[in-house]
Amino acid sequence: MRIQRRGDGHHDWTLYEGEGRVGIEWYFADATALGAHVMLYHLAPGASEGEHRHLTGAADSCSTESSDEMYVVTRGEVVFTVDGDEQVLSVGDAAYAPAGVRHGVRNASAEPAELVLVFGPPRGEAAA
Repeated sequence: MRIQRRGDGHHDWTLYEGEGRVGIEWYFADATALGAHVMLYHLAPGASEGEHRHLTGAADSCSTESSDEMYVVTRGEVVFTVDGDEQVLSVGDAAYAPAGVRHGVRNASAEPAELVLVFGPPRGEAAA
């Protein structure tokens, strides 16, 4: 059995030309055989990851492989953008961005926010 405690492997990164820094905990990044990856995002007020997309072969892709992403809000409130459409998400709400779709999340509130991010290859594509 493997255990990862909150705060283990915590990093603060600037992502995809977003505002501020995003606190990230990547769960079992190098130790899982699952087809998906899981992260915990910490977004301070005003922080954002920046809009981006994941699509194999696209010049503007932020990754070399296509990836679907699902964001689940666990604390606070965020604004999620998909192809220019903005939606406010609160605790318990989720958003899904299929591979190739421009998307991003930002904390436009005055309180910290946290999200669980699950991402992996689109259905039918083998995980690397």
